[in-house]
Amino acid sequence: MINPAEEFLSPRLKAVHDMAVEGESGLTERRIIDVGSDHGHLSLYSLINDNFAQAVLTDIHKAPAQRSEDTLRMFGYADRTEVYCTDGLDGVTLHEGDIVVMAGLGGNNMVDILSRVKEREDKAFLKTITWVLQPQKSSDRLREYLFTNGFEIKDENACEDRGLFYVLMKVVYNGVPREFTLKEKYIGPVILKRIENNEPLVMGYKDRLDKRFALSQRGDEEIRRMLEEV
Repeated sequence: MINPAEEFLSPRLKAVHDMAVEGESGLTERRIIDVGSDHGHLSLYSLINDNFAQAVLTDIHKAPAQRSEDTLRMFGYADRTEVYCTDGLDGVTLHEGDIVVMAGLGGNNMVDILSRVKEREDKAFLKTITWVLQPQKSSDRLREYLFTNGFEIKDENACEDRGLFYVLMKVVYNGVPREFTLKEKYIGPVILKRIENNEPLVMGYKDRLDKRFALSQRGDEEIRRMLEEV
């Protein structure tokens, strides 16, 4: 059997997968939930390589949801998958220990999905869920929501795919809102530590951010204040 992950999984999604499973135990008894699954390659890779008990895939559009279902069936994993055509996690029952991946969505969309889950779920149960987030934009808005709503960023990194940089976050709910600096909001608390350590990939991401901030500060007072923070 061809491993479709090796054939089709992008560097961005490979980085998302690696962050999802790093440091996790008991994967054979846990589920990976891929929100906005598109083609289903991330879930398929995870089932093949990490032996999750099950994968749950959701997409708001019918065609990608069907594409995901077809992919998992073609490679023999239909009995270990559930596919939903739904908005985010609406109608999906979370299980204790689930690893929920949201990759390629906008930060504001992620905030909306997290808000709805936080409103409906018991807070003690919510602490058992791990979130891996890769926002395409509005990462600052996403971090602000996480900080003020009791989510902790446990890990954070950058990846490069076809000349573009992306930020990744691993998040858990602890129910304790925290204060934050503007640099933590716009750059990320763990990314800042990685920058201090001169990690090569993160330094490339920092260069891109520096260029963006240099342009944005002309019309954005908050970014200007962020750049002035010690």
